[in-house]
Amino acid sequence: MFFANRAVNRLAVHTALQQLAWCMSGAFFGVYLLRAGIAPSVLFLASAGVLTLRFVLRPLVLLVAPRIGLRYTLVIGTLLTALQYPAVGLVRGADATLALFCLIGALAGVFYWPCYHTFFAALGDREYRGSQVGVRQVLMGIAAVVGPAAGGVMLARFGPWVAFGTAAAAQALAAVPLFAVHEPPLAQRSPRGAYAASWSGVRLFAADGWMLAGAALAWDITMFRALQSRFDQFGGVLALAALAGALGSVVLGRFIDLGHARRVIAFNAAMLCTGVLLRTFCALTPAAVISIALITTMLGGMYVPVLMTAFYNASKASPCPFRFQFAAEGGWDFGGAGVSVAAALLCATGVSPQATILLALPAVLAQAWLLARVYRLRPPTGPARFEAAPSAPLP
Repeated sequence: MFFANRAVNRLAVHTALQQLAWCMSGAFFGVYLLRAGIAPSVLFLASAGVLTLRFVLRPLVLLVAPRIGLRYTLVIGTLLTALQYPAVGLVRGADATLALFCLIGALAGVFYWPCYHTFFAALGDREYRGSQVGVRQVLMGIAAVVGPAAGGVMLARFGPWVAFGTAAAAQALAAVPLFAVHEPPLAQRSPRGAYAASWSGVRLFAADGWMLAGAALAWDITMFRALQSRFDQFGGVLALAALAGALGSVVLGRFIDLGHARRVIAFNAAMLCTGVLLRTFCALTPAAVISIALITTMLGGMYVPVLMTAFYNASKASPCPFRFQFAAEGGWDFGGAGVSVAAALLCATGVSPQATILLALPAVLAQAWLLARVYRLRPPTGPARFEAAPSAPLP
């Protein structure tokens, strides 16, 4: 399962621990706050607030990373992420404790994600990118099976402090492998053309943020209510869905590496559209919700390898992978905040959270179009091969 590239292997271990912590507690953030009495419209606004704060505060990472290096900046982001878990346990309503939780989450995202993606983009191998992303997804899938099941039981039986405290410990432990990973070089000043080269990544991530930020929270609320607001049942369904979604990750990653990206993009878009429609219009019975959760997660199993293979290759080939990630993360925040505000407004007028999932559909189609333009056909010398056009902005 692992590669000769030890840096990618260590990053995969870090990712698995980070994902375990997130799935053990972070996946419960929305439903935990819902159970605490916060209305869905306020939850969507809080999500928009976190992403807006990330967008505004993001220049902080440009000040810190060139001075202390990418590794230590990523460690800071990892530890700030760990602080989210006890912070959410303090929230009792739409008050100062919710604002504190949102601020910590925003700062964690500012420092963590641009550095993490820079490491993976810079240290990964272009010719094995799909397979490396796929293997990473398998490890994340294992964590996504174990984490929600354990987190749901701990929340139901032992309360938030045990569940969130365990997740914080796992997240802090995820910093350990980073000290053995070779640190990518980082220019003190932005190279010429660095931000222009990031335009394709900005658009891909803006579509990704619009697609995922609102729909994920809306579907969590829908499932939680259908499962009688029980943490253990909700965690069990998340675990089963993660198991279904992990089945095709490595296969699809290798499929991309062998040159079938355009067909994968079309099939992936069709599956994502099907998933959006099924989640929007399914019946709100436990059996229906569980079935749709399993089906849609399985249908979406190829999504990350398809997106991130193109994204990481484009980032590595850009003049500065770190600044590419910096700009792309801003695109994600913009898209995610926009759809969260739209969902909040709809819920405030009486529309159900389930109906707001449909907002993701235009982004699925837009991103498929963007991906089709980022992948280009190279004249084959063997099997046809599609690779990411690295640095040219999309027209």
